[in-house]
Amino acid sequence: MSMKPLTNRKETRSAFKALFRNLTRGCTKTKKFVGWQGGRTRQQLYWNPDLQFWTVQKLLKPQQRYWCCFGTKDATKYRGFSITGQINSPVKGFDRTVAGAFLSDEHGRVYLAHSGKIGGGRAGIGKSAFVSFYRGKNWQTVLWPDDKETEMIVIGRVDGARLQEQIAHFVREIERIKKLAVKGKRLRERAKKQAKFRPEFSGRRKSYSIKGAIESQCDHGLIISALERELRENYGLKSANDRRDLFVVSKGRMKMLFEAKTDLSTSSIYSAIGQLMFHSTREVREPRKIFVVPDEPTPTTAKALEKLGIEVLSYEWRKAAPTFLNLGQLIRSPASVAD
Repeated sequence: MSMKPLTNRKETRSAFKALFRNLTRGCTKTKKFVGWQGGRTRQQLYWNPDLQFWTVQKLLKPQQRYWCCFGTKDATKYRGFSITGQINSPVKGFDRTVAGAFLSDEHGRVYLAHSGKIGGGRAGIGKSAFVSFYRGKNWQTVLWPDDKETEMIVIGRVDGARLQEQIAHFVREIERIKKLAVKGKRLRERAKKQAKFRPEFSGRRKSYSIKGAIESQCDHGLIISALERELRENYGLKSANDRRDLFVVSKGRMKMLFEAKTDLSTSSIYSAIGQLMFHSTREVREPRKIFVVPDEPTPTTAKALEKLGIEVLSYEWRKAAPTFLNLGQLIRSPASVAD
């Protein structure tokens, strides 16, 4: 079953209130100037000192939409700020030209979602580039009141325990991709080339019958970003991503290929095996194939993965962040990236 947007004023108001309570939890409140292309205004700003991002959330009455903007500049040190990204949604009805929306699943749980359409006033920044380089697999099919179906990034449940972390990840993904464009990476051209094969974003999504499956997928980006950071900061390894979750590059070639899942269901295991095998065989020299999983697979699954030449990297959640249990052991193994 597709997710559906909230279109009733009472329902969107309730969702916005839940979002506001969750996102401002533990934040420092201050008034600052917030600017955008064409103007600026003084706003009540909420700074999250742990996750290092700020948010402004309010109802814009003339436009009849909820304004939710974000940035990463330290709100305790500066007077004015530019907006990194926005997740705005209509107060009632629906408007696909607005990037944000509140969505409900088949159980009535409410999520904050974004179409992937970002701006910034620079060449190379747009939806196609963002879709290609976004670190996350939380895309879901949305059925609109006019029976049109599109896909949106489901960022997190409005009352979810990890919503702040999920929002922080999304905002930093916008920031990261904008910086790539500024550096002249020509994201738009690269995105067009990669559009020839993008299995994670093509076709209609399968419905979810497992309770919490959509919510768990919202964690995928957190896992990939945490892994990239640990590889870079603790092991000095350079990694990148595109349609593949993450891969390590050394001496001009891919040395390690990672595929992460948020559960150990049969479909997730089969999907990971297929993606690792497909993408690795396209390289001139086959990279190490690493399946990133919560906990550990069963002995039978572990044996099958070993026969396929797939290594396992386990993680667990600690204080809303993934901890990789055997990453050091994998890096120091005889088939290390330095080989």
